[in-house]
Amino acid sequence: MGHVVVERKGPAAWAILNRPEKLNSLNRELMNELINIFKELDRDHEAKVLVLTGRGKAFSAGIDLGEVAEAEDPEEASSIFRKLAELFRTLLALEKPLIMAVNGHAYGGGAELLWAADVVVAVKGARIAWPEAKWGLVPPILPTLGALALGPARAALLAMTGKPLTAEEAYSMGLVSVLAEDLEDLEVKVGEVVRSVLSYSPGGVRSVKKLLRQVKATSLAELGISELERLAMTSDTRYAAKMFKAKKEPTYKW
Repeated sequence: MGHVVVERKGPAAWAILNRPEKLNSLNRELMNELINIFKELDRDHEAKVLVLTGRGKAFSAGIDLGEVAEAEDPEEASSIFRKLAELFRTLLALEKPLIMAVNGHAYGGGAELLWAADVVVAVKGARIAWPEAKWGLVPPILPTLGALALGPARAALLAMTGKPLTAEEAYSMGLVSVLAEDLEDLEVKVGEVVRSVLSYSPGGVRSVKKLLRQVKATSLAELGISELERLAMTSDTRYAAKMFKAKKEPTYKW
């Protein structure tokens, strides 16, 4: 079984991150699988709506810093983040509605993926955080498009301190669309969204997608992605990744 499992639930195709022992962290192999699966599902006439979720207690802990720590040189380390950028662009380019079913905690790159969704359904109590700066990185979307959505002061606090949000707080800010009581209710709520979307005009829904894509795929997002790729090649990031692998806290000299 691969790192991503596809399940069909009526007109919806669910892509399930299947690396629970690693909190569904994003290594190159998983991201490559996900890119190929979503491209294939977007061409599949039977799948009307696409859903991304995770297996286990986490939606995704973000980039696999263990893989970054094992990179032999800065270029190899940067290639991991270029794959994340490719995944984000792939999700934005999807023609079909995309729902994120947040089954548990979403950190770092896992939290950043939420910005690519059309609708986010999250289990109450799930924590969403962007701790990239702790590891010498930057969340590419939170300080750019996220600043417009949440306000620059709030985006700065979340990005500079990694302060986590609960799903309920994220809902109040507009990042989460629908709250679910538990995992069983998560599937129910996603099903309700799927049925609601499919009761509307396909042309109208596609136009909404088109406008959202144009807003999200702006030079602002590209600026953030470019900055992430640059930081991935720095000594701070490689040092922090090694500290992460050693289960130690990084310390920096300002």
